Amino acid sequence: MSSILPEDCLFNIFEYLRNDFRSLNSCVRVNRIWNACVIPMLWSNPWVIEEINNKVKSQKGQVKLIDVFISALPQQSRSLLQQRELVLPTLSQPLIYNYVSFMRILNISYFEDSIWNWVTNQKIKSLKEFMQKVELVTLHLLQLILKDSMIRKFITYYVSCNKTTLLHLVNIITKTPEIGSCFSHLQEIECDSTIPIISEVFEMLIPHCKEFKRIVIKKYKDSKELANLITAQSNLQDVIIYHDNYNFLMELENQKVFEAIRVQSKSLVRLELCSFDFPIHVLGEFENLEELKLFRYGSVLTTQDNLISLSKISLKRLKKVSFYNWFLVHLGFFASFFEHTNEELREIIIGPSYSIVDRQNTGKLISSIGIHCPKLVTLEVPASPEDGQQVKILLESCDKIEKIVIYNIKLNSPPARTGNLFVQEPEINSSQENFTKEPEQVKENLLQIFTNHFSPNLNSLSISGIGFPIKDIETFLEYRSSISRPILFYLTFGIDKKITNLLNKYKKKGILIEDEKYFSKKKPNTNKIR
Repeated sequence: MSSILPEDCLFNIFEYLRNDFRSLNSCVRVNRIWNACVIPMLWSNPWVIEEINNKVKSQKGQVKLIDVFISALPQQSRSLLQQRELVLPTLSQPLIYNYVSFMRILNISYFEDSIWNWVTNQKIKSLKEFMQKVELVTLHLLQLILKDSMIRKFITYYVSCNKTTLLHLVNIITKTPEIGSCFSHLQEIECDSTIPIISEVFEMLIPHCKEFKRIVIKKYKDSKELANLITAQSNLQDVIIYHDNYNFLMELENQKVFEAIRVQSKSLVRLELCSFDFPIHVLGEFENLEELKLFRYGSVLTTQDNLISLSKISLKRLKKVSFYNWFLVHLGFFASFFEHTNEELREIIIGPSYSIVDRQNTGKLISSIGIHCPKLVTLEVPASPEDGQQVKILLESCDKIEKIVIYNIKLNSPPARTGNLFVQEPEINSSQENFTKEPEQVKENLLQIFTNHFSPNLNSLSISGIGFPIKDIETFLEYRSSISRPILFYLTFGIDKKITNLLNKYKKKGILIEDEKYFSKKKPNTNKIR
């Protein structure tokens, strides 16, 4: 039966297992047809295979990987290595495939680490000799990869032990430009732009790379070469840039890279920036954005005038938005922002911030989300105990919602991020404690609302900084039990021994779930690298 299915059909099936290397390794052994379908997938990213199968990055796994690559070298290269007294691998049988030709992801850091460990197993007399042999092996294997493979994703970070690979890469392609065609279909680059030679790498890639879909910069440094690389792309979709030092907040407005990003504003569907003083008023230029994440935005110089344009911006295609750890937040501006999103939002995260100008507007914000975001699936938002009516409207309007995280605006403390199911926050002073009590005039507290106004898809609820009577907690859990709907349930305030015993009771019943994977459905990897 397994051999009857056409190869195209088999490949689509195996896509569901792309990141399950143990299962793929089993599929390789079924028959020749399965083997031929799965081997290219396994070897498209050999560095991940090494990383996952050898979680501690054991030398044995890395040495085997380099053994295969060295066995694929032309005889002339092998002879040169042997002349330098390197002991080359002797395989029990010839290589069945040209495994290097399947490589689609080149991870320079893992590549360098693997070579380093392979040379460590050789007989070396001095550190100088060791470094010379590392450099020699690096050069020949890099030439092999550039000649035989078609790279789709390029990764390099400033963490590896050997720093010569990027220099070799630039020199090889500079001397023999046609070899650079291995990057002609490069779709994604992920790197630190603080690496000293990275500007030369960017410049080297520009003539060959016009089809980038995604650029990820984890440690940012402005450069005209990076700006030119961004500008050269025909259909750039994702830009993710992190400035790793929040103490030195980067002002983007006058940066070359930022101007290049604005050039690509019409094609971008995802923009994610961390620790930048981003000029909010230009967001409207990114009219096709589907995902927007701004982390650690603003500084002591940020004022309401910097934020007011947010209330007037219209992003009709936006599906995911995260505003987290801002220095200054105006909830009213956020409420107006959601009015102009064309009811397409699926995920909203408004995380804790250093300063919130209008804490009284939590209800306005929740109401705006409930009215204008009916397709919402995930929500993290500040609230006060008095916002019950607005939360009720939200649950009635957003019947697809699966996850809700609420943190008490009057405490302004972030929801607990922990692997434990229930966490009790540190003690707070008496003035804070008053904020956590539900007002007497409120007919239903927030937990009662989640009990009495059922949302059919809700499977995760976290409420931080608000205490509830034990009877309301039990009523909520008993209701979930009566309808046989397990839930991830987090309370992060006022958990005493009685409540802990109650929670453990429903945990044993299977109503309280600790792992979000319980609800996840296995999906194929849509970002295929073939």
